[in-house]
Amino acid sequence: MSQRSETIAEHQESITRVMLFIQARLDAPPSLDEVAAVAAFSPYHCHRLFTAFTGESLSAFVRRLRLERAANRLRQTFDAITDIALDAGYETLTNFGKAFRQQFGQSPSEFRAENHLLDTAVFRQNLAKEPKEMKPKIVNLQPQTVLFVRKTGPYSEASAAAFAALMPFAYRHKLVSKETQFIGISHDSPDITAAEKLRYDACITLEQAIEPQGEFGLQTIAGGRYALFVHKGPYETFDQTYYLIFGQWLAQSGERLRDVPVFERYLNRNPGRTKPENLRTEIYIPLTRP
Repeated sequence: MSQRSETIAEHQESITRVMLFIQARLDAPPSLDEVAAVAAFSPYHCHRLFTAFTGESLSAFVRRLRLERAANRLRQTFDAITDIALDAGYETLTNFGKAFRQQFGQSPSEFRAENHLLDTAVFRQNLAKEPKEMKPKIVNLQPQTVLFVRKTGPYSEASAAAFAALMPFAYRHKLVSKETQFIGISHDSPDITAAEKLRYDACITLEQAIEPQGEFGLQTIAGGRYALFVHKGPYETFDQTYYLIFGQWLAQSGERLRDVPVFERYLNRNPGRTKPENLRTEIYIPLTRP
């Protein structure tokens, strides 16, 4: 590897650490000095590198993620808008409403009225239909450390690109065995986040230690309580299964979502050689404690 390639890899590794650090601190966003310490760069260079690699400034990245999380709460809960605004870092509804409208083109109350998963005209129509049988298994998982590569963009493209980058590295370092699990983490909702900013992590479980290298990072999938669904069929029809999960099962179950990402476990080790109708995928929906 050339010195230039090594430098780019080191910078990518630093930015990956920073993104994970920020994601874990959305409730209390870190200062620039804290972020710079994680990146192992000066605050000035950290800010410039982050913008160069992600296309967003640190402050814009944090603000967008917090507003998108607020939008998800508006869509998934009946929490007071005042509380959602405070949790997003806005001390007044006026400031929250202004920032929200700037990002989503409508006020928080308008967004909730049109998009709430449990209280819209479309949802009530769906409830009136004959519900499809959805019987998830409720499981309790231990935290799981995984090796991952993150790509951004429409999920169909980002997932393919992420695994195309991850798997040669994993095989080259002899990280793949019969016990290896192949996992995808979709961090954002396509209904809320712009397609070009959707974050997808291609992951594999680990049986041996490895250090982060360039775009190949380590993260921990949260343990806890999950509803486990099995999607049968092509990956291109995931949206139909998610529609049933969030559009029917969630309301009828009385469960509440936990603020960690949904993840998928791909059960077919060679999907390219598997007929689409024979593909099987486990979908894990994070739930709060009952």
